[in-house]
Amino acid sequence: MVARTVVAGAVALSLAACGYDTSATFNADGSVNVGLKFLFPKSLMQGTSGTTVTGFTASDIANANAALQKKYPGAKATVVNEGDETGALISVPFKTEKDAFAFLTQPSTLNPSGATSGGGAGVNLGNTGGLFTSATHTTEGGTDTYTFKTAAQQQPSPSPGSQQVISNDEVASIFTVTFALTVPHVITSAPGALFTLDRKTAIWKVNWAKDETFTATTSSTDTGLVANVSSAPDMRLLGASTLIALGLGFLLGLFLAWRGLRRRVPVAAAVAQPPTAVPPPPAVPPPDVQWPGPPPGAPPPTQI
Repeated sequence: MVARTVVAGAVALSLAACGYDTSATFNADGSVNVGLKFLFPKSLMQGTSGTTVTGFTASDIANANAALQKKYPGAKATVVNEGDETGALISVPFKTEKDAFAFLTQPSTLNPSGATSGGGAGVNLGNTGGLFTSATHTTEGGTDTYTFKTAAQQQPSPSPGSQQVISNDEVASIFTVTFALTVPHVITSAPGALFTLDRKTAIWKVNWAKDETFTATTSSTDTGLVANVSSAPDMRLLGASTLIALGLGFLLGLFLAWRGLRRRVPVAAAVAQPPTAVPPPPAVPPPDVQWPGPPPGAPPPTQI
């Protein structure tokens, strides 16, 4: 029992970063672009953790491209690397929604039980199948409704005398599966989804072990856009705007205070300076004053 517990813990740690992302972009002209991305830890891909995942070599990618382009013209499979994870990205363009729904609802060939059992798992990128059991799009007036349903992925029962290494709930927590829906109009309702800022993309987290239904409702009218944006503002944008407004107010207050001090300092200096004394004007004798002459009997002045 201890040994089996240790094995289960090691497998869970090695698979902690597995990811499977599905996206469907509905364009205004009726075409749809479907994307599938698979990400696994590099240690898992290299087999250093005791479990291996195959199907991502250069030859596998080439074979997948040949198979995809034969069935779906314009499809492409490429290798992707994100941090400590590696995998593949598949993009498939469809001219009509009917063809896209047929691809998304194909029986899935993906099964995480092989990787979680301590053995190995192979992914055929040329025939992965879909994620949903049904997919529909209905229109009524100016409202569009997109509905996608999934079915629980059950692991095979353990053979007699053996014990299942990991449960369905543990598989759901280990394998991160997401579905992103992008539509031409504003999404007014999508229970359980996260939204982009323009609210034209809804993102759900999918649980492998549960039957789930994902529904998105859109509106093509301007009223729906205004009501939707005003009723659910982005709190991050609101917080950033508040901080910017406070910062600008603080800087404006400092500038006005500095400007007022600059105006008052010269006036104070002028008032504090004592007035300069003005010298009196020189004395001028009155015009009617006459100087006295020589005394009587004085000799005339001698000329030299």
